[in-house]
Amino acid sequence: MTKDEDISQRLTAYDEAFDFYMDRGRMPDAVPPNDLLGGFMQQAIQENPQLDSQDPLWKDIMKEEILKFIEAMLKLFEPAEKQYQEEKTLIRVFSLGGIEKKRELWPKVYGTIKQQYKPEEVNIDGYVQQFKESAPESVFGPLIRDWDTACDNQLKEYEAACIEKYKAYWEQSIREHGNTDYKERKKIQKMFYSYPQMVEIVNMIGREKPQREDEKDETIRRYLPLLPSPPTPAVEVEEITNGNNLQHLLPIETAILADHQTESLFYYKYAMSQLQLFANKPKIETKMKVEQSKKKEPRLEKGPIIVSIDTSGSMCGRPIELATCLLRQLLQMAKKQKRKCFLISFSVRAQSIDLSKPGSWKKLDSFLSDYYSGGTDGNEMLKAGIKMLNSEKYAMADMLIISDFIFDPPNDRVSQFMQEERQKGTRFYGLQIGRDSHVYDTILDKVWQIRN
Repeated sequence: MTKDEDISQRLTAYDEAFDFYMDRGRMPDAVPPNDLLGGFMQQAIQENPQLDSQDPLWKDIMKEEILKFIEAMLKLFEPAEKQYQEEKTLIRVFSLGGIEKKRELWPKVYGTIKQQYKPEEVNIDGYVQQFKESAPESVFGPLIRDWDTACDNQLKEYEAACIEKYKAYWEQSIREHGNTDYKERKKIQKMFYSYPQMVEIVNMIGREKPQREDEKDETIRRYLPLLPSPPTPAVEVEEITNGNNLQHLLPIETAILADHQTESLFYYKYAMSQLQLFANKPKIETKMKVEQSKKKEPRLEKGPIIVSIDTSGSMCGRPIELATCLLRQLLQMAKKQKRKCFLISFSVRAQSIDLSKPGSWKKLDSFLSDYYSGGTDGNEMLKAGIKMLNSEKYAMADMLIISDFIFDPPNDRVSQFMQEERQKGTRFYGLQIGRDSHVYDTILDKVWQIRN
């Protein structure tokens, strides 16, 4: 695992710990009581009791700020933690090695302890004196225990000092910029709700609307085999046997077939010739039965999201402002639903950022401010999205394109790729801002329009 992957994984754990604490008033078991950053998070929440009562937007802002601080601390801790792991490895190898291995490692062990620890932490010279007076085996045990404890304490003290040093700056930043961030978010929310098209997009991709036309179950009508007329009265029955002749069914078997919950049992017994039958043959009246069953199309309940934003010159000004507004609302929804989100900005070339990682959120502003001039290559944008759809993390994602759609339709190869992804369950949506072009209305599953 790389350094960035480790930090991302740990950030995700703290992200989930915040939500857990807000719901249950305690940290999850995954965050131990002695976890320093977990303690910082808990203290920050306790010192802001209004998070439970005020606008939920405050909670979202506080969560993001806490995670930004934690990410900065994890990066600051990284060199010390690397050194800590190397020293713990040395301790383990020294402890498990035989007497010859210990002699070989002794110069390095002595130098490490002498350089990094005070005598009151590990009195290495005192242990050297004991080697002259006692058997080495009786000295190594206490030495290793002292060294191991001192190594743990040193890392904790360093990390605690870092948190204490930078916490004051963080608190000052929250006081100075908290209200500004809140007002900016409220402004984005107001803009968002003034456009019903954007609200509908978030509801559709968020699966918060009633069942959509493209997700309705298909009804399959099938004709069952001939069923018998009402069974022969019991007084006329000579015996009951087993089989799969549907003309001789007992009433109880017909009841099993009629109940949706036990229908599969009927077919199992039919296949195994275990249906209970009358031994004599009742009079047959042919009758066809129409049965409706449901077959789901290949759709994930709430899968990943891919958002592709046109950052070409024609989108500057109000269009990119609206695009950013919608993007932030989609990201907010994705965070709440714990869904992965991938952003592609495209113009003459495409670039992307994986927003499923908590540490990526703060990079969003600079990412969106990187505009290009010139036209737009729609094929490159769609290929970038399809490439992500073929990855394990983003298979069967919803894909939303935000653009003025002033570019050529996809070529035959890209169109074929899109159709293949549709067969897997992907939906392609579009928000067209500003221009009156309908080229993509039949290419995408649904296109909304906002007149600029």
